[in-house]
Amino acid sequence: MLARWFNPGHISAGFGAVLVGYTSSVVIIIQAAKAAGASAAQIESWLLALGLVMGLTSILFSWHYKKPVLTAWSTPGAAMLVTAVAQYSLSEAIGAFMITGVLIVITGLITPLSRAIERIPPQLGTAMLGAILLPFCLKAFTPLSSMPMVFLLMFASYLLAKHLMPRYTMLTLLIVGVACGLFGEQSQGLNESLSVSLASPVWIKPEFTLPAAVNLALPLYVVTMLSQNLPGIAMMRSYHYDVPVKPLLVGTGLANLLFAPIGGFSVNLAAISAAICMNEQVDSDKSQRYRAVIWAGMFYLMAGLFATSVVALFLALPNEISHILAGFALLGTLLMCLSSAFKQDNYREPALFTFLITLSGVSFLGMSSTLWGLLVGLVYLRLSHQSGKA
Repeated sequence: MLARWFNPGHISAGFGAVLVGYTSSVVIIIQAAKAAGASAAQIESWLLALGLVMGLTSILFSWHYKKPVLTAWSTPGAAMLVTAVAQYSLSEAIGAFMITGVLIVITGLITPLSRAIERIPPQLGTAMLGAILLPFCLKAFTPLSSMPMVFLLMFASYLLAKHLMPRYTMLTLLIVGVACGLFGEQSQGLNESLSVSLASPVWIKPEFTLPAAVNLALPLYVVTMLSQNLPGIAMMRSYHYDVPVKPLLVGTGLANLLFAPIGGFSVNLAAISAAICMNEQVDSDKSQRYRAVIWAGMFYLMAGLFATSVVALFLALPNEISHILAGFALLGTLLMCLSSAFKQDNYREPALFTFLITLSGVSFLGMSSTLWGLLVGLVYLRLSHQSGKA
């Protein structure tokens, strides 16, 4: 019995899933918290909350259903927050996170609402996400003018790792980036910042305002559902795991609501990283693969508890290195978004409007460009389909 729990395949898969999630996007989470005006202690609280909530939900769901149900934070949601959250206070942002949790709970309870979300054409959803991610990817190349040697070294490392060991591309890039920080001009400040200590939660009183609800909570909800929960459900079903969707949505929504005041901006079903815990390499016995997710949950908990060290490391890195890490982490997702958005002829123009309006950053009538882009795309799509029928 004990040997089952200490199966090397389960442990390595769980660790790999968490490693992929953290190395690919933790820098974006920190950027989102900074954009919201969070202090260093509050940023640590964000990562503590996320580690705890992802660890607990992954363990509890997988234990209860005896199936691999991995949760994660919403990387596209964090990217959206970086561009949208600065005009609101931190308390308003926390209130918006709680509203997002409530919306996810409602989606789980009301079947027509979940079906309405599913009916949003994926071409428009991915066009919206692509516009959110594009500025991050562009920023990855700006350090070429200010830190050319660092950029060229990291770019070469990325290309080599992508070719030789694609699963560990971001881990390789992270190691090279940290090494550049350690041995570069700002190495003294980075060395002094590195320490090992436990993180502490920081309670932030939520404030509920209509603008934050419309321009933060609603887009975060849509992005989380379209880019995380629906693909996460599809991923589980592709591996023939039939898990009831409603309890998962209600559970993650409630967890989001409870952990938001200490920085848990998002907890949702994992998609890409979840596949690491579901394939045959984990365990030839499909019914035992849920143990890999339980190990992932424990690694999540450890990462959350030691968030102080993670935050100190990334805050001490030069901004140029952070931009490179964030931009290259999102290249694959951006490529997927653009490929999906513009693949089919009859969706190209509506997707283009969604993409351009979202990218423009305009706001009108109290609504952000994210919502306007999706709304205009949906209206244009409906009109073009009606004219095609006529």
